[in-house]
Amino acid sequence: MAKIIQIGNSQGIRIPKPIIALAKLDDKELEFVVMDSGLLITPEKEVRVGWEIEDTNLTAEWEWSKNS
Repeated sequence: MAKIIQIGNSQGIRIPKPIIALAKLDDKELEFVVMDSGLLITPEKEVRVGWEIEDTNLTAEWEWSKNS
């Protein structure tokens, strides 16, 4: 079970090593989402190499045609 511990003037979460291994959280930056039922901790999502979008002004043009 994870425990909240005192770290200086703050608090931290001590997560057992087997849980970290099962969740594949080793050496990962973590994201925290506060939910009604508690706290969701997930590894930060990484952008895939080469998938960055440089042009943020993307538009689509549609061409409609009628079949006679």
